[in-house]
Amino acid sequence: MHKTSAHPIAEGQMGCKECHNPHGSSTDALLLENSVNDTCYRCHGEKRGPFLWEHAPVRESCANCHTPHGSVHQAMLRSRGPFLCQQCHLAPYHPSTNYSGAGTPPSGASHSMLARNCMNCHTQVHGSNHPSGIRLTR
Repeated sequence: MHKTSAHPIAEGQMGCKECHNPHGSSTDALLLENSVNDTCYRCHGEKRGPFLWEHAPVRESCANCHTPHGSVHQAMLRSRGPFLCQQCHLAPYHPSTNYSGAGTPPSGASHSMLARNCMNCHTQVHGSNHPSGIRLTR
């Protein structure tokens, strides 16, 4: 919980009881809600949707990409993009090169390895309602 990206528990803005029931529940993690997603949606309702173009892993579980107890990666992601995205996506219709981290600055770098990486273009990774958002770009 003391990693660079974490819920504000150490600052006292929230506590374990915001997500967990110390007296027990029907879930393995003693969550207040029936699933990880339902627990996350209590504070992050904008991620719920419904979306016209939905990213399937989001509907399945937030924990596919995020670790709720903190991470060294921004937005509590399990790994840094594009590596996180490449665990599932490496499509022939897209210039999806399997990046290894070689060729980063100063020797040169792909735009897909810098800053937010895949999210440089695919900004709406949770889902989109824009008519042109089938690739989660809007």
